[in-house]
Amino acid sequence: MYSRILVPHDGSSFAEQVLPHAVDIAKRFEAELHLLEVIPPPNPAVFASDLEGGAGAPLAIEAIDEAQEELRNQGRERLQTLANELGAQGVKTVWTVTDGDPAHEIVAYCAKNQIDLVAMASHGRTGLIRAILGSVTDSVLRNGGHPVLVVKASED
Repeated sequence: MYSRILVPHDGSSFAEQVLPHAVDIAKRFEAELHLLEVIPPPNPAVFASDLEGGAGAPLAIEAIDEAQEELRNQGRERLQTLANELGAQGVKTVWTVTDGDPAHEIVAYCAKNQIDLVAMASHGRTGLIRAILGSVTDSVLRNGGHPVLVVKASED
């Protein structure tokens, strides 16, 4: 039934909470587990005062680029370590780190890699916070066209 399971992972404790469920399903179906970390673009509002011009703008852009590359490196290291641990448990695991809008990249990855199931955590935000921050899980559910296992993450 499932041959490829995608677990979006951002290094948070929330993302970690879905792993036992995804691993159990992967073992039962001898499925390949795909780990995906999406590095979102930097929020320009955070750097707006630095980018308004003048001599500081090129330095700010360089700092943004360096920060994004550091996030990519951390993601690669985190997913490689996790893939090694899962491999030791007998779970075939592949991983990818990419840049972009998380919901869009998750849906695109599913289509490109013939994913059968997406397993992801939901933070359980509601009301104004959800309206402001949006919901990656909700967007994947609405736009993905694949079965999605949603685990309500709890604060640890």
